[in-house]
This record gives sequence, structure tokens and C-alpha cells, in this order.
Amino acid sequence: MKKTLLFAAVSISLFGSAQTLTQADEAAIGTPNNMFLCDSFTVDYAGTIGTAITWDYSSLVGISGQTRNVGVINATTTVNASDFPISTFAYEVENSVTSFYNSTTASKKSQGFIFDEPTLGLVVAKFDTDDEVVITYPFTYGDVSNDTYAGSVDYTLGGVPSTSSLTGVAHATIDGVGTLELPQSVSLTNVIRYKIIDTSTMINVPFLGNIEIIRRQFEYYDLANGKLPVLTLTKMTIQAIGSSTPISEQQLVLSQYAPVLWLGLNDQSSFDFEVYPNPTQGEYTIKGDFSNDAKAKVLDQSGRVIAQFSVSNGMSVDISAYENGLYFLQITNNNLSTVKTIVKK
Repeated sequence: MKKTLLFAAVSISLFGSAQTLTQADEAAIGTPNNMFLCDSFTVDYAGTIGTAITWDYSSLVGISGQTRNVGVINATTTVNASDFPISTFAYEVENSVTSFYNSTTASKKSQGFIFDEPTLGLVVAKFDTDDEVVITYPFTYGDVSNDTYAGSVDYTLGGVPSTSSLTGVAHATIDGVGTLELPQSVSLTNVIRYKIIDTSTMINVPFLGNIEIIRRQFEYYDLANGKLPVLTLTKMTIQAIGSSTPISEQQLVLSQYAPVLWLGLNDQSSFDFEVYPNPTQGEYTIKGDFSNDAKAKVLDQSGRVIAQFSVSNGMSVDISAYENGLYFLQITNNNLSTVKTIVKK
């Protein structure tokens, strides 16, 4: 079985129809696209770079009945327009993220994004001190764009609205030109792949300390036929600085072309359960549909296992002896495993 993890936070860059990209190649406001949601653990071909190469996604697996509307909207008419006053357009992914931009003939810049995240709630990241350059024009195969950015992040942790400062580092490049093989015998030649990796550091987050949000994204463009990507793969990792255990990790794969193989929403390697109250000062309750052999582990931020026990619906767990901070509750049930964060305050 393949794991499906629906990503609630993704930002997709907008490019055009020439191998050397300029401001004129950006998709216009009002440009729509409906894309198929796919198995999020699809191979990313991170090491397949260069010219005259092939990325083989002919066996791409879709999520049955799931699509996402994506498109370019007018940033000045959005609900959060006041948070991004210099943005002129935004890229919106249905049930996911809205990213805000402006551009000149020299570059395209991001002023931030909004999205829902399991631990931080509604996140409004504003690069209002120094915005993020995501591409410098003109941009072609082998070109690299590096930039730093800064601002603040509004979020809600444990029901408490908070704001933290943010600094970031972005690295973008076009790292490949070649053939993209897709399902239904679709073969697109002269495709380019845009890659961006950016790391946003949030300072003094309550209970969590300093954390970082790492985005790794690949976008494939059939430049002769459109200005929006035909395939995107994104992975977002949120973790405490210096920790090897993610606070959350989410992935998203979207394809313009329909897969021929489909995965049901129930065919996944995780399951859901509730933990409350969270944050807690001492005890929390676990609620879910568990088998008789369900097991739990509690890990600290370094990944060290500090407790193990059997799980049943409605049971209470006492962590009053733990130090204040962030912990991870991993429950394995019917050979499926899910991790949730617990905040002790």
C-alpha cells in the first residue's frame, strides 16, 4: 500500500512559454487549471538533472475522485489583501495555500503565504521586512537564484494567537531539460524543471523554541503549450532547529494529466485519532478506533523514546512529570502508524 498525505501548505511558482523565462511569461490573473491529486510518495527524481534526460511518471498513481483547482487571482481583492499590500497577484491552490507575489522585468518576488498547518493552525507568513526573490529574469537552464528574506508569522498554537519573527534563505534553479513521460502514453518533449528550496526560521515559538519550515518543490513545464506547470511535487517539513524528528511533514503531488491507476482514500498507511486537551498541563486523553494490539510511543524532540504503552479508546495519559515543551505521540494500529504533536506547558 502506498501512503497518501494530503498537503495543506504549498506554493507554486508561475512561469511561461519560453525556455528563457521573462516577466512576459508569467501566467495572467484569471488563469485557471484543474489538476489531479496524486500519490504523495511518488518518486521526485531529485538526482535526475541535466539536459536530454527523461523523467518517467508514466505509472503515476492518482487519488480516486480527488482534484484541486489552482490558478492566478488578483491579490488586492483577497481577504488577506491588507497583510500583503504590495502584492499584485496570488497563486491559489484549492484547500491548500495562497501565495502572494509581485514582479518586475528583473525578478519575481514573494511577499508571503497563508495556509492551515496541523500544529500552528492558520499561518499567515508575511515577508514584509524583506521579500523573497523566487526567480531573477531572464532565467534559463543552469541559472541559479539565491536570496534571503525576513518578516513575521501570525499563527495559533494551543488556541492562543501568536506572532513570531521570521528569516529565510531561498535557492532556486532550472536543473533539467528533457522529456516528461506521463500516464496514457503522454510524452512531453523539451520540458524544463524548476526547483526551489527555501528554509524559513521562526524565532521563539511558544513551547517549540526556534523552528524551521523547509520547502522542497519541483515544477515541470511544457513551455510550448502553457504557462502553468503540468506536474508539481512538493514536500514541506516543519521541525525544531537541530532536531531530526519533524513536527509535521506533508507532501503534495498534482498532475494536469489524468493517471490511469488510482488509489482509494482508505488505501493509506496512516489513520486518525484525537488528543485533548492539547496543550496540556498534565494529562491528555486519546480518542480513536483502536485494535486490541494498538501500541503507542512518546518521543522527545531529539527522537528519543521516553514512554511506550498499549492504547485504548478514551484512555488518559499523565505527563505531569515531563518538562514543558513539545513531544511526539506515535500510535501503531492495524499495521498503520500516525504521529501527532503534544505540547506540555
